[in-house]
Amino acid sequence: TDDGSGFDPSAVRRAGRHLGLVSMRDRASGAGGTLTVESAPGKGTTIEMEVPGG
Repeated sequence: TDDGSGFDPSAVRRAGRHLGLVSMRDRASGAGGTLTVESAPGKGTTIEMEVPGG
């Protein structure tokens, strides 16, 4: 979690070799988990990854 400038998560797109939230979501999914992003312009960002233990 941060208190930075934030962004619109729906504007994040798969762009060429860009590694970032899209890659993080792919990796979480590959591990059987999920990635949740909560952000809004001017409101900061919270990113949570949950993967099953085992």
